[in-house]
Amino acid sequence: MNNETLRSSFPATQQDVSNLKQTATDAVNDLGTTASVHASKATSQVKDLVGHFQDEGGEQLDQAKGKLLDVVNSVRDYASERPLACIGAALAVGFFIGLSRRGNARG
Repeated sequence: MNNETLRSSFPATQQDVSNLKQTATDAVNDLGTTASVHASKATSQVKDLVGHFQDEGGEQLDQAKGKLLDVVNSVRDYASERPLACIGAALAVGFFIGLSRRGNARG
């Protein structure tokens, strides 16, 4: 190639490089926008999922509290109906705990 041919093709090459640069810039901007949209969707889905788990967990916690309250009330009712039996059971449990601790102290 002679110098004249190189000089005449140089502006076209510069234009091609400029077009390539613009295409790359557009691609990066599109990628950034796409990533931002996907991140926003993911954040929204995670928030929805957390809210769902909080609702489910809250319901299960309320059910467990209700069952525990039922058991406590049943024990109170039993103790008020049969106080001597409860005192006897408490003494027996205390006696066996004392025996087991005494046996552990010797061994």
